[in-house]
Amino acid sequence: MPKLVDQEARRRLIADTVVRIIGTRGLEAASVRNVATEAGVSAGAVQRCFATKDDLLRFVLRHVNERFKARVLARVTDPADTDAGLRIVIDEMLPLDAERRLESATTLALLAHSAIDPACGEIMRSAYAGAHAFFATRLGKAGAVSLYALISGLQGPLLVGAITAEQAWSIVEDRLP
Repeated sequence: MPKLVDQEARRRLIADTVVRIIGTRGLEAASVRNVATEAGVSAGAVQRCFATKDDLLRFVLRHVNERFKARVLARVTDPADTDAGLRIVIDEMLPLDAERRLESATTLALLAHSAIDPACGEIMRSAYAGAHAFFATRLGKAGAVSLYALISGLQGPLLVGAITAEQAWSIVEDRLP
């Protein structure tokens, strides 16, 4: 009898592997061969899950967004406390631990890819719109866009060690109401 495979679980496994690869070695290292080897599946299994590399990268981008949302929701204790919620979202956006560093590096690489892949660009625009809308509930539209841009701009310097977590939070604190 053929082995039954949970394709959605396999897709998530592959996506998690791609995040590790891109986050540590860059987008160009995320070849089908490398992904398959590191995920412990065959190249054919990767290709059955994703028809093209662009399909894979789009899935990874959505997957990273879903992981981000899940981490935020797991930390929110009082949904009515918008101040605490805002700080949680900001904290999760900053690459301050291993998981967030991998995801931030991956997201930045996929942001660059989004400039040439319209479908990835649409996923990124949708994520930005959702974040702006959330921030706007506390800061208004202009304040939301400004703060989000500031936090996004801190990600690269944090990733390369140009600033510390304390410096990043000090910059953010100066902008919070």
